[in-house]
Amino acid sequence: MKKYNTAINILGSISDLNVIMETIRSFKENGLEDTKEEFIDGNAFGYNITSSRKRFFTLIKKLFLKNSDLPANQFFINSIVNSAPSNSFKRQLIYLETFRKNELFADITSNLIFKKFHENRRLIDTKELFNFLLDFGECTKIEGWSESTIKTISSKYISFMKRAGLFEKDKGYKSMISYPYPDEKMITYLVYLLKATDISDNEVYNSDLFKALMLTEDQKVDLLKKGSLKGYYDFNFTGARNATFELNYSKEEIIDELFE
Repeated sequence: MKKYNTAINILGSISDLNVIMETIRSFKENGLEDTKEEFIDGNAFGYNITSSRKRFFTLIKKLFLKNSDLPANQFFINSIVNSAPSNSFKRQLIYLETFRKNELFADITSNLIFKKFHENRRLIDTKELFNFLLDFGECTKIEGWSESTIKTISSKYISFMKRAGLFEKDKGYKSMISYPYPDEKMITYLVYLLKATDISDNEVYNSDLFKALMLTEDQKVDLLKKGSLKGYYDFNFTGARNATFELNYSKEEIIDELFE
């Protein structure tokens, strides 16, 4: 059974993704304990309720700071801390990291949002997401959750996606799915992130993280070739089981190179 949890509820309650970015920056500069003290006791972000500050910090720590010594996690943290990328780019990195780390978030995105996006059905609301989770959640931990919990997850997922810049408010209670088409910078970030994990080149190519960017197979290949032509990495492809990647920069260099 998949390790679903209700972390989306807390994530979607963080009113500004800059809170996550600044917490990551503080962690990098000052360490975990000082960052925790400033976040909770110092109330660095002006949350009035102590219990909320504790919940938010615990979520950020678990989702974005845990195992920070692992190469992929370290690459994500260093990319967020780097001053060169725009906040818009960093919001998408937070989205991708959430997709990478939270199974329920990834399954909603892959099995509902991706499908709707490519069927050109761009409107979505809490009710549709709620009904999807009731159906999709059969024989999973979701079956044991209350309707109230599932409704909250549906609402908070949409709230997070709006703050990440991937949904826009539409008329009434609906939102519009509005993913920007990624460029070679985002694709290059993804390649370097995936290459920092312990998977083969074919597994890099077939990663669901490309689906998180709403890419079809043809779009994925086209963007990977563009990144390769820019010289960020060498990419060779003769089929889904025969993809190779060779990085031309270190993980420490690539973000500066992308945004020089």
